[in-house]
Amino acid sequence: MFLDIICLIAVIFAIIKGARDGFFISVVSFLSLFIGIIGALKFSNILKEFLMNSLGWESPSIPLLAFVLAFVLAVLAARFIAQLATKFVQAVFLGLFNRLFGAVFQILIVILVGSIFLSIFDEVNAIFKFVSQETLMNSTSYKIYVSLSESVLPSLYDLVKSLFSKSIDMIQDIKEPETI
Repeated sequence: MFLDIICLIAVIFAIIKGARDGFFISVVSFLSLFIGIIGALKFSNILKEFLMNSLGWESPSIPLLAFVLAFVLAVLAARFIAQLATKFVQAVFLGLFNRLFGAVFQILIVILVGSIFLSIFDEVNAIFKFVSQETLMNSTSYKIYVSLSESVLPSLYDLVKSLFSKSIDMIQDIKEPETI
């Protein structure tokens, strides 16, 4: 019962946040960490060269500074594009759909994160027995999360593995000097 109340509160919060932010802002907020990392990996070398050559900065911390600046700039650029898309959608009178899809997207995020947390909790609970299996099976939301995590998490694992291999390729591309 306690778990059901927590899940209900999380879903209500997701609906409010998604309706307030809209679909585009919700998606970019969720993906901004990935966008920032990929942008930083792609453009930090260029920014490092700019800082060293144009401004004459010489410091061992320049690569780290360039990475952080590229990360922040990539996240800000993604958010700016999302805000422009939101303004466009509102201009063509589709703001209601933007808010509706934003709420749905936020609910999906809550379900995904909840499934991951409950999967981890199941592993820990199997060892330490915090909550009895009978109590968990009496929870409606627990049953929903367990069935979703069994079907979604294998797909999520494959997606993360694919993104990781692509990130490694990008890192290797950055390390290789470009020939002009």
